[in-house]
Amino acid sequence: MKTDDLIDALAAGLQPARPARLNPWLLSAAGIASIAAVTVLLGVQHQLAEVLSSPALMFKGLYTAALAAAALWLGLRAGRPGADTRTPLLTLLGVVAIAAVWGAIELALAPSGQRMAVWLGQTWTVCGPNILMVSAAAALPVFLAARSLAPTRPAFAGMALGVAAGAVAATAYGVLHCPESTAAFVATWYTLGIAAAGVIGAVAGRFALRW
Repeated sequence: MKTDDLIDALAAGLQPARPARLNPWLLSAAGIASIAAVTVLLGVQHQLAEVLSSPALMFKGLYTAALAAAALWLGLRAGRPGADTRTPLLTLLGVVAIAAVWGAIELALAPSGQRMAVWLGQTWTVCGPNILMVSAAAALPVFLAARSLAPTRPAFAGMALGVAAGAVAATAYGVLHCPESTAAFVATWYTLGIAAAGVIGAVAGRFALRW
């Protein structure tokens, strides 16, 4: 048998492999775990029914949800060898930049005597640590959702997944518990908490995502 015939015989009936994807059930579990962690560890704010329809709460939710979506997209691309990660990375940074500009405009328009209160609120010292704590509940299912991927840069992929876990946690925290709603506060302290989850995710990814 000729070499070409042998290759054709071996390749007969082969189908293209489906690209690996993040497990949607485990991603849903990350959201549920975050909600449970906020409810059990921190509690739900008493005015929740009143603030659910407020524009400020919508801003918080949209910001953190957009970060989660962009980070998951980045983690998915980072988990496929040879895939271009520039677009999702720029999207992630763009979401942060929009929030930062919005917060800066808010501070510029606020009366000078109120700017520190707008920026710091009353919970700036606990916001980041709380988000990081809740992200621990979301991190395991998020990382498990990526177990079918094959990242060539595990730390980079882990960073993206850590940011995703932090953003999912921040969404649950912002909607259910946190009373702060200024753009400057969210753009600063929420982002720092999510970034801290990304740093931990990068360290974890070096070990958890190796193959």
